[in-house]
Amino acid sequence: MQHAPALRALFVGKSERRCPALIVDLSGVQFIDSTGIAVLLEYLRDASAFDGQFCIGGLTDHVRAIFDILRLDQAMPIFNDLIEAKSALSNGSVPREPEPLLGRARKHSYTAGA
Repeated sequence: MQHAPALRALFVGKSERRCPALIVDLSGVQFIDSTGIAVLLEYLRDASAFDGQFCIGGLTDHVRAIFDILRLDQAMPIFNDLIEAKSALSNGSVPREPEPLLGRARKHSYTAGA
């Protein structure tokens, strides 16, 4: 996502104005890297701080596969398209509090010398 700096600047402006709801359409994005994902997660964090709603409306198959591997669907609401996302926002079915990704990590128990 070569446009991550511009997207980050846009999101900062939305945060400063306490945007009540934001849908990001990724249906035209063919590739997203860790910088692009970080920008999305930063805004998710910032929006939750002022009770804003944030969701994704549409993913290409490739980007969906990346989101699935990273379990981002468990951290942010992702809808098949903008119509579903808009509908969810208008009927109040978009969760306001994201689930913490790190809180669900598997706990491993290691024994020294085992």
